[in-house]
Amino acid sequence: MADFKLIDVDETPYLYVERSTTMDPGEISRAMGSAFGEVWAFMEKHGVPPGGGALSVYHDYAEGRMAFRAGFVVARADMAAADGTVKADATPAGRVLHFTHIGAYDGLRDAYDGMMRHMESEGLAYAPPTWEVYLNSPDEVHEDQLVTKCYQALAG
Repeated sequence: MADFKLIDVDETPYLYVERSTTMDPGEISRAMGSAFGEVWAFMEKHGVPPGGGALSVYHDYAEGRMAFRAGFVVARADMAAADGTVKADATPAGRVLHFTHIGAYDGLRDAYDGMMRHMESEGLAYAPPTWEVYLNSPDEVHEDQLVTKCYQALAG
């Protein structure tokens, strides 16, 4: 069971591309992989260093699909490099519900189900966006050692 905490966060600037998929885990994984690759190539071409981990930002879930942004945390000044399909934005500052997921990405769905139950029991209402920061990758560690920081914006 994840340890859910209310915390205050600062904005986090990032470069991203948008994707939309069904809720199929395989399709999500492929779309994220291609998005991360596209943004990484852009950053290398333009000399933009990563300022933190890879991240995904979820804004919309409708009719069995989800729209998300995938990219990398960057320094605020590097947001100006955005061009073409690579855009810049920042996660919102303020109070969020936070938890850390350790393990395979396919376990995130259960963690989010637990988060929703926790929010309901605490009388919390969510608002977009939800975002995840990936502190390592399957290329670096075994999937049971993956660390994902998860953040949920709150309504009102």
